[in-house]
Amino acid sequence: MNDRLRTCLIVIGIAALYGLVCRLAFTAEPLEQWLRIVSVSFIYLAPASIGALVCFAGSKLDRPTDFWAVIAPAITMAILLFGSILFKLEAFLCALVASPIAIAMASTGGWLMSLVLKRINRDRLPLSFAVLLPFAVSPIEQLWEAPHETRSMHNAVTIHASPETIWQHIQQVEAIKPDELPNQWIYLLDFPRPIAATLDKPGVGGRRLATFERNVSFFEVVTEWQPFQRLSFTIEADPAFVPHTAFDQHIIVGGRFYDVLDGTYEIEPLQGGKCILHLSSTHRLSTQFNWYTGWWSEWVMNQIQGSILEVIRKRCETSPSDPS
Repeated sequence: MNDRLRTCLIVIGIAALYGLVCRLAFTAEPLEQWLRIVSVSFIYLAPASIGALVCFAGSKLDRPTDFWAVIAPAITMAILLFGSILFKLEAFLCALVASPIAIAMASTGGWLMSLVLKRINRDRLPLSFAVLLPFAVSPIEQLWEAPHETRSMHNAVTIHASPETIWQHIQQVEAIKPDELPNQWIYLLDFPRPIAATLDKPGVGGRRLATFERNVSFFEVVTEWQPFQRLSFTIEADPAFVPHTAFDQHIIVGGRFYDVLDGTYEIEPLQGGKCILHLSSTHRLSTQFNWYTGWWSEWVMNQIQGSILEVIRKRCETSPSDPS
């Protein structure tokens, strides 16, 4: 084993130990008043601190180079993210969402540390500042409530069927077989697949029960009922009812950071025996970086709503009343 490889392994080991301490501390219930994992301190500053630590250790054990300043921090962060998935510290989707920011911030932290080391001769000062920064900033960050933002999602599909047939397939959704769902990335990432939606009674006030894999259920109350035209409902997700094994704890629906509020089906008749079926929903984001999490949440909802519409399209077009 050459010296560079040995040094790399030592540096990665040091960074992994620090990263594990951060991960455990920021998810420890006794510390949740001061440290929260969905925060600028953990998502931005902790990776920057890891990058700074990699640069510092690599420069001291080897020599100051651009490799230790920029490349090694990015590689180390990628390895740590993969390890968090491998050892089930993070869900694949969460690691995927965090990776662009975490890797970029690790390189930024390494680069800043390289600049500091060129100007400060005292070794312990920049290192101490780097490793303590996330823990020092997080309690201050908790003094400000995360902004609440609502976003709307809209999907549509053209169906060769009558409004009457489509209505029968949206007021209730019979059990969905696995081969009925299109191959969407969200399901390859182990997101629970939809199973069915049942209705206890027609009309406003009716309660729909939407079920997903791994015993996930959402209660929906009908707020608008226009047969063959429009169906709207509120969505109630109780975090205590949704199994924690179904979603990552940071993205659980109805939790502190994310929720789906309502949904609407609308049938738009066209000429030639066709209709456009619209499906829209509203969801809430409550993080310090809604600009980023919003993009990912819209991507997830687009995949889910698109797959449900595709199931309805296939069923309507093969319905006995509207032969394809």
